[in-house]
Amino acid sequence: MFATYGQDPKVTRYLAWQPHSDPSEAEVVIRRFLARWQDGSEFCWIIFDRSSEELIGSIAARPEADGFNLGYVLARHWRGRGLMPEAIGAVTQWAFSNPFVARVWAVCDVENRASARALEKSGFTKEGVLGDYSLHPNISAQPRDCYSYAMT
Repeated sequence: MFATYGQDPKVTRYLAWQPHSDPSEAEVVIRRFLARWQDGSEFCWIIFDRSSEELIGSIAARPEADGFNLGYVLARHWRGRGLMPEAIGAVTQWAFSNPFVARVWAVCDVENRASARALEKSGFTKEGVLGDYSLHPNISAQPRDCYSYAMT
């Protein structure tokens, strides 16, 4: 995780966390993924390349009142190959297999065209702009506008 994307400032540009400075930070994240899966507060899948078995990203589904909120990251080298729309589709299908789920949604910075495109390719609908919604510390110390996308 550290070597593939965790320390890459271009990959983490639009994320809510800063690039890792040490591999131990990635280990902490993986332990947090496992703990949250066990307590049901977040379900995170690590994405691997099928042929090389290289870790290339992750996607998380966080339970909310009537569905799941998605978050995801993909290593720079693997972008533009349709992998994230595939992962978003698989996790969305999993989410809708739960009887309480009426909605799966995600947000992305208004400047993050690649993330918006991945959601659109996955069949999500842009609902609008959430003003000053999310802090992206790699861009600004102030909350930034985000697009809201959903599938119902």
